[in-house]
Amino acid sequence: KGIEKQTFKLMSQVIAEEAPQHKIGVLSGPNFAKEIAAKALSGSVIASPHDDLNQQAQSLMHSGSLRIYASNDILGVELAGALKNIYAIISGMAAALEVGNNTFGLLITRGLAEMSRFAVRLNANPATFMGLAGIGDLMVTCLSPLSRNYRVGYALGKGEVLEDVIQRLGQVAEGVNTLAQVKAKADELDVYMPLVTGIYNIIYQHSKIDE
Repeated sequence: KGIEKQTFKLMSQVIAEEAPQHKIGVLSGPNFAKEIAAKALSGSVIASPHDDLNQQAQSLMHSGSLRIYASNDILGVELAGALKNIYAIISGMAAALEVGNNTFGLLITRGLAEMSRFAVRLNANPATFMGLAGIGDLMVTCLSPLSRNYRVGYALGKGEVLEDVIQRLGQVAEGVNTLAQVKAKADELDVYMPLVTGIYNIIYQHSKIDE
């Protein structure tokens, strides 16, 4: 769930270059590993242009507590999985600032609009963002302290320094790196992404949060 620096290649594209003889699919959705392991009722999306790969993945991973849906929009599913981490940081920051429920509704809805606008510009299917890999994953990661990116945003909202937060977390918070790549690509493509611009200014330009 990341984007390669400089090239803006998604992980499936990097793998395709390194292993061109293999069929590739991506798996994404509102899935915290701890809850999957505990057999909480969950759903995920396997996306590949190869229907046989999708069917095999569905057969292998389907269980009494996990349902796997299939998609041919590998680009949209993978972009959704990367982009939502940015908005999780924003939501964690909002939680630290003790905003109301109205604000979370605003952030998640407008975050979804930004994600889909950006992805469609890159030729993804907009319908993907109304499914588990889009709005489903966005809601889970924006509303749960289990999300690493949410925890980074929460700490920043409490006034902590980013480097200290990441070191204490001891895990990769993909949204911090993805943010820089997406901001540069959005500027290049002239895609309107005010939430991305705002959090970029806070993290990389050291703007004050209250501004």
